[in-house]
Amino acid sequence: MNATALRTVLYVDDEPDIRTIVQIALGLSNELTVHTGDSGAQALELARELQPDVVLLDVMMPGLDGPGTLRQLRADPAIAHIPVIFVTAKAMPREVALFRQLGAVGVIPKPFDPMQLISQLRALWDGHEPESATPDAYCNKATVQRHVMQLGDRFLQRTRDEAVLLHTLAEHAYDGDPIVFEQIERLAHKIHGSGSMFGYGLVSACASDLENLVEGIKLRAAPVGAAMGQEELLNLLQCTQRLAQAVEAAAAA
Repeated sequence: MNATALRTVLYVDDEPDIRTIVQIALGLSNELTVHTGDSGAQALELARELQPDVVLLDVMMPGLDGPGTLRQLRADPAIAHIPVIFVTAKAMPREVALFRQLGAVGVIPKPFDPMQLISQLRALWDGHEPESATPDAYCNKATVQRHVMQLGDRFLQRTRDEAVLLHTLAEHAYDGDPIVFEQIERLAHKIHGSGSMFGYGLVSACASDLENLVEGIKLRAAPVGAAMGQEELLNLLQCTQRLAQAVEAAAAA
């Protein structure tokens, strides 16, 4: 991608724990300066102010999402040259192809291994696929793992409340309200992207199942806003219950 050395990174994600992990993981390199932002609007503001070498963007953010941020970035001559890499759980081949069509240079899938993150970033910076990355020798695994464990405890406590909220939202999804489905999908996506990173693989998998289920419901032939069938509603409720059970099991472990 670029023959020059990678020095400054701007990472943008609405999830504070993920921003912290990225800052810790990338900040272990003395060669990198890492800045973070929490929204698409802030990404554009910081990109103009800091002129980073690369911008790492989450895809699903409230308000201005990742693709929308990339479009505005490319439309601004002052920052249009800055490469963008998406960091997202939406990393199926068709999704990666779409992001590349939008102008992203690549995708780092969530959940990512904090120990591998800088290598994945450097691989894309050098024009390679992140899968070919190897761990950097400098990486202080103990430091990263300690922070990940601390943040993981906080994630689990928060996700317990979010699982209750998801079940409540599912109970109110019978009339097909698109706002309710958007809330469920966004929250499930966030848990999916974070769970495995903190060592809660089953929690992440259950959230992924919920996210995929909602996507399938949204894509069905019925018009937007149509009432759900009983089987769909039952599947949605069962999916949120499995997520809540996975969270409780992780808390009890």
